Amino acid sequence: MSTQTDSQRKARAHNSRRNRRLKGMGLWQDPYVPSEPVRQHLHKIHEQTGMPFYAISQKIGLPHESSLQNLLWGKGGSGPSKTVSRETAELVMAYWPSMDDLPPTTLIDATGTRRRVEALAVRGWSRNWVARQIGMTQDAFRKATGRAQVTAGLARLVAAAYDEWWDQDPLDHGYALNPVAITRAGARRAGWHGPLAWDDDTIDNPSAMPVTDALQPSVTAGGDVAARWLMGESVVLDRTARREVLAHLFEWTNDTTAEIAARLEMTPEAADRQWHRMKERAAAEGRRLWRRVYVPRERNMNQTEMEEAA
Repeated sequence: MSTQTDSQRKARAHNSRRNRRLKGMGLWQDPYVPSEPVRQHLHKIHEQTGMPFYAISQKIGLPHESSLQNLLWGKGGSGPSKTVSRETAELVMAYWPSMDDLPPTTLIDATGTRRRVEALAVRGWSRNWVARQIGMTQDAFRKATGRAQVTAGLARLVAAAYDEWWDQDPLDHGYALNPVAITRAGARRAGWHGPLAWDDDTIDNPSAMPVTDALQPSVTAGGDVAARWLMGESVVLDRTARREVLAHLFEWTNDTTAEIAARLEMTPEAADRQWHRMKERAAAEGRRLWRRVYVPRERNMNQTEMEEAA
């Protein structure tokens, strides 16, 4: 005897009719996909970052901490599931934790942290000064940054100091010339690279190479650098101006991600990540960024889509 209610039977019949129509139009997709690649991706995140599975579940927006239980371990002794919903699979496979996602005690590669300290030294900010900025003793900071790995918490503190001070001259903040000159000379002798040699998206990648011919922003006189670049003037974009240009191109042009990346001499992946971070930052500040005029070129928009885009 069926235990389904009338509403459940109607819903099931509706879904069956809908699926038949979609199949007839060639648009139907199986709502479930093989789970093994998704499970492997989850284990890879956990093994390489130490991030708990419940934290991954929260980050990708699943409703409960136990949402991944059936996928990872199964229920009732039946073993892990062989399939997973397409929606969950897409959420998991699109996610890889950023440094901000990791628990503070997670050990990560120290390359990016060392590069930031070295780049600040090129500007004249000493290692000891960085240690004071983040509330560590000089000896403890030297030992920590001298290891192959640092904690995610320390890496975040150094990254925050770097983001605030990378384009600042110590001499403009009342620091004496002699110690600043000593720090800069030491950085030159060591062959360290300044902030403009590193892209935000690759500075933490051990295999990334510095852009050794990067020019200092001071080469370009005057303000409104981003606007002048967009008008076609030959100017050097510093980090802030590059962000302004990238945001403008994504918001107000019909260029594809690949075309925007090519104009800024970066990879499409890096351009897409920067745009995603900008949108997250804007949302946190109560603003909204979106592609106001972007129209996919591979097809024409119907009337409803044009109204939504407007």
